[in-house]
Parts: sequence; structure tokens; C-alpha cells
Amino acid sequence: TEDIGEADIVMTVKNYYRRRPKLISDAERRNTPIYVLRANTLQQMENCLADIFDLTPEEADPYSQAMQEAQQAIQHVLSGTRSVDLAPQNAFVRRQQHEMIRDSNLVSHSYGKEPARRVRVYRE
Repeated sequence: TEDIGEADIVMTVKNYYRRRPKLISDAERRNTPIYVLRANTLQQMENCLADIFDLTPEEADPYSQAMQEAQQAIQHVLSGTRSVDLAPQNAFVRRQQHEMIRDSNLVSHSYGKEPARRVRVYRE
């Protein structure tokens, strides 16, 4: 937001925070929580938000969660389950899941329409 009065938190980088601009001073006066990052990287921001919302790394990273789900489905099918449907994912994630499944010598197909398109894992 442009207005510090509407902000729930302020997230900034260390160099900006050290200069003590008016925005930081205003946030401190309003007792708005200020989170200072070492660098302006996506990883730093994700980790900070995960801490703020008390998320585990798996919850914070949907890609890893989707790939872990695919790995579990592979194990179920290899253990005898006829087929397993995965949660809907975007095209990039589905492509990665198909590749992982193919590397495990199993078969997969995508079913459904966007945005509910999902991968099904099964034996040949």
C-alpha cells in the first residue's frame, strides 16, 4: 500500500532500514511491525512470510508440496494401488509430475479442465 496507515506490516531491506526514512519512522510511531531482510531476494521474502504466518517449509512452497504428493502417489501405485489422482496443478507442475512418474516406470495422464486439471498415476 502507499499509505502506511493501511499497512499491517512493513517489510524492507537492511540498507533502507538503516537510513531511517520517514516511512520507517512513521511505521515505528504507529507500532506497525517492521521486518528487515538481509537482501531483496524471493527466498528472503518467502522465508519471512512463512515465519509471519507460521507456515512450515512444505506449506510455504506449493511446488515442493506438489512434487511430494506425486512421489507418494508413485509409492502407492508401486505398492499395488490401481491408480491415484493428484491435486489440481498448473501446466508446469503437471509436466514435472509426469516426468517424475515416467522416471519411475509408471504411466500418467492429465484429466479435467483448467483450473481443476490433474494428473492420474497408474501402471501400464
